Formats: sequence, structure tokens, C-alpha cells
Amino acid sequence: MPHTTNNKLIPLAMALFCVLVWGISYAVIRETVQQIPPLTLACLRHLFGALLLWPLTRGRFGARRMPLKHHVAICGLALAGITLYFGFENHGLKLTSASHGALLIALIPLGTEIVTALQKRRLPTAATWLGTVLALTGVALLVGQQDGVADPEGDLLMLGAVASWIAYTFGVNRFAGRYPGLLLTRQIMFYGALTLLPGMAWELARTPWTFPNSGAWLGFAYLTVICSVVGYDFWNRAVPNLGPSAVNNLLYLLPLVGVVTGVLALNEPVTPALFSGGGLILGGVILAGKGQRIRERETCHAG
Repeated sequence: MPHTTNNKLIPLAMALFCVLVWGISYAVIRETVQQIPPLTLACLRHLFGALLLWPLTRGRFGARRMPLKHHVAICGLALAGITLYFGFENHGLKLTSASHGALLIALIPLGTEIVTALQKRRLPTAATWLGTVLALTGVALLVGQQDGVADPEGDLLMLGAVASWIAYTFGVNRFAGRYPGLLLTRQIMFYGALTLLPGMAWELARTPWTFPNSGAWLGFAYLTVICSVVGYDFWNRAVPNLGPSAVNNLLYLLPLVGVVTGVLALNEPVTPALFSGGGLILGGVILAGKGQRIRERETCHAG
């Protein structure tokens, strides 16, 4: 038994590391996009991420050939999960606070559960409906709040990021198990960078370019190396060892890390709307997730 416990400690530490660095990333993005334009940051981040992953995947998976139709499908995934997601998120975090951004992104599990129920042609559980009402009430409180840092336009852009990631999640599920995780990540990052190139060119053509300071480049390095390359690698290792459900439960800590980082590192204001709206969003998401897990257990027992 102790040996089994020890085997779980390293994957658990990897997953918690991802939650920590991804939670901090909202504040890092908010600061970095003030100097590196949003689409440019997203393009360069994923281009360099793909290049860093290349030597890790070439020797082990280089002989594995993807058919052309899979390349086209992965390019579509990159459009949703990289181009649109980070386009919305980076622009959103340029306008709104890291705290608001982290809390709104927490809606992704709830949206995923609703779409799953619709795909299976069944009504969401009562807990999912109640959780949805609570979460949407929290969104209304949060988006309508102007505290000198957060902005409704930025909040709405973050909701666009939520929708993009939900679409990406269902698309990427098609390739689960077909290709090694790092290889798939590399290709998605590469195609994401390619689809961001026109936006980057448009952005640089219309934005006066000033060379970013060292803080912005440190932010870029953090997002590229720690969040993208190391984060994805650690997450892909943790999931098969801990199981998807256990790992996904840790994601509930993401918005908490994001809010704490925004308040402590960026001096973002702690307002009643942040407490009430954020509490309703997190409570609604957790309630809906619990209802979904109860239904899944009941379905397994019935089978």
C-alpha cells in the first residue's frame, strides 16, 4: 500500500504544479499583453512552444505518420483551442482584471457538462440546472462590475474564450489515444501559431512597436516554457496515473489561484461583486459537477 501511495505522489505533485502555474498565468498574461500585443504574444508563445517540443517528440514519434485528413482536423482544433481561445483570452485580460478572467474561465466545466448532456439527448440533472442558474447569476454580477481595473468588454471576451475551449475539448476528444500526448500538443501548438500569423501581422502593422522590457520577456518565457511546454507535459503524465476525474477536480483550484495572484501581485481590488459573483460561479460549477458525477455512478450501477 505505501508503494502505491508513493506512485501517486509524483503525478499529484505534477498536477498541482500545473494548477499553480496556470492559475498564476492570468496575472502574467495581463501584465505581458500591456507591452506585447495579444495576438503576437499568442503566436510567438505557441510557435516557440512547438519548437521546444520538437526535440522531445521527433526521436520518439518521428516515424508516426499522420494522414492528411488528420492534419486538417488538427488545424481546425488549433483554430478553436489556440487561435480563438488565446485571441479572446489575451485581449480579454488586456482589458479586464486577472481575478475576473480566472473566475469566468471556471465556467468551462459547466459548459462542457451542458453540451455533453445535449449531445447524449438527455436533460441535464437538477443539480446542473441549479448550478447553471447560480453560475450565470455570478457572471451577471461580475460582468456588470467596474472597479477601475475590470471592464465589461474584457469580461465578455473571456466568455468567448470559454466557448472556444469547450468547442476545442469536444474536437480533441476524437484524437484521444490515437497519438501520443506530446506529439498532438506539438502539432496543435504549431498549427495554432500558423493560424495566428495573419492576426499577428495585422496587429504589428497597426500598432506602433516599442521593444518590450525585461519583465514582459520574462512573462513570455514563463508562459511559453513553464505553462505550455512543462505544464502540458506534466498534465499529460498526471492524467493516466490519477485518472481524469481526480485530475479535473483539481482544476477547481485554478480560479482561486488566479484571484489570489491578481490581488497580491497586481493589487487588484477586492470588491463585494468579486466575492459574491465569484462565489456563485464556483459554487454553481462545483454543484453541477457533483450532480453529473452522481448521474454517471447511477448509470454505471444500472449497467
